[in-house]
Amino acid sequence: MLVALLLSRLVFKHPFPSIWWNILKEDRPGLPSYTQAYTRGIKLLPLLEHVASPAQPCTEVVVDSMPLPICRPKRTHLCQFPGAKWGFGTQGEFFGYKLHAWVTPGGQIVQYVIRPANLHDVTVSYELNLRWPEFEGPTIIGDKGYCCLGYVYPPKKNTRYDTGWRESRHPKIRKRIETVFSALVEAQIRSAQTKTLGSLKLRVVLAVLAHNLARP
Repeated sequence: MLVALLLSRLVFKHPFPSIWWNILKEDRPGLPSYTQAYTRGIKLLPLLEHVASPAQPCTEVVVDSMPLPICRPKRTHLCQFPGAKWGFGTQGEFFGYKLHAWVTPGGQIVQYVIRPANLHDVTVSYELNLRWPEFEGPTIIGDKGYCCLGYVYPPKKNTRYDTGWRESRHPKIRKRIETVFSALVEAQIRSAQTKTLGSLKLRVVLAVLAHNLARP
């Protein structure tokens, strides 16, 4: 019930967690305070992360990363967030973490990890690949940032071998993960109110679960 109520805010797209919880408490007098509910959610984090990325057969997955900034650039000198690093994204330099994910052509997030922003996408993708047999060996489709053997990606001008990229189908499949990331941003996955790594992980796993549950 606690997880369902925490997810309900994302389903109804309410921007403020504490206000949403107070709305729920109006006709549910037995609910704990938002602070207590949030603390219990942190304790359930390992279970939620396991539920969010179960092993399942996949023929193709798209891999990519998105920035998770934890503060504005001008405030980084005061930031004491553990493990946060400077990194680069499509919109420039930022301070924080990155979300690296596998997404199916149907739009389901099948697994993800959160790592410091200074780690290269290929480096983290090898960590995702450790679970490759659990998904029955899917074909991994990436962008030019994943230009190494074992991935399907758009060839560069100096590429001398077939990367498996087909203009007739792969660009459309590749676009799916951008759509998924946009939905996660709409769910406020980049909120600057996060102050601990545990709270960041809880925010991400709830957004991932809400996204997967909302898929048709």
